[in-house]
Amino acid sequence: MIIEVLSWTWYYLKESSPWLLLGFLLAGLLKAFIPSEAILNYLGKRDFKSVLRASIVGIPLPLCSCGVLPTGIGLYEQGASKASTLAFIIATPATTITSILLILGMIGWKFMLAQIATAFGVALLTGLLAFVFLKDEERVAGLPKEKVHRLHKGFMGCEECKRNLKARIKTTFRYGFVEVMDDIGVYLVVGLLLAGIIAALLPTQLTQQYMGEGFLPMLLMIVIGTPMYICSTGSVPFAASLLAKGMAPVAGLVFLIVGPATNVSGFLVISKAMGKKAALLYIASIICFSILIASAIHLGGWL
Repeated sequence: MIIEVLSWTWYYLKESSPWLLLGFLLAGLLKAFIPSEAILNYLGKRDFKSVLRASIVGIPLPLCSCGVLPTGIGLYEQGASKASTLAFIIATPATTITSILLILGMIGWKFMLAQIATAFGVALLTGLLAFVFLKDEERVAGLPKEKVHRLHKGFMGCEECKRNLKARIKTTFRYGFVEVMDDIGVYLVVGLLLAGIIAALLPTQLTQQYMGEGFLPMLLMIVIGTPMYICSTGSVPFAASLLAKGMAPVAGLVFLIVGPATNVSGFLVISKAMGKKAALLYIASIICFSILIASAIHLGGWL
């Protein structure tokens, strides 16, 4: 039994390794060559375009749930609207460059495109609801420079904007293969082990019976994914193994959005910074829109 679990874990590790390495490299390049000031200037206005930009820009950025919160709150405290801030906080952890490439390698390109489209749609629609229903209080746009740097330490910091090419290349590899690995390594190992356990021990017939078509599998994935911190990259092997056993693709899609984008810590941080109404809208919108968009993609015949 243990040998079979380890054998499947090794199989998933071999399948995922090339995509992970490419993802780590691209994450490092984003860190080294895109300064945080550019992101802040691009998303910092209080208009619909900023919501759209936040939904797009957040997709490839290499930040999981814990990392996106100080960055997102930093945007808000520097003058960004609640709408664009929520869109950014949702889109960014739901789809990182490493998870996108891992989905491509382990599940397939159609599922990868569906996941990107769902994450973008959930972020944009949540931002639009916030734009309509949440009021932005008058506040001074801009923090003391020291606080901005502290909030963004480790993420495209302003002090790194003018470095030479040699330093940028060094940062690319240090951030991509050391810092990102340090952030997600444990979750990735856990995800691979869970994938091995599921592949070795979970009967295919049982998965198809209880996690096949219908609303129940999506509800189960929401119950599992909403309260916990789930790394987007680490969740991919877990979802891939369940999909291979017969879980409905729409349920896997919902899990890969809701899991990384929501957790109790995120709810509490948003509630404190932007109010309980914003936090409730954040949770409810992610759950509802992920189900609606994933179901629409499924009914349209894409998955």
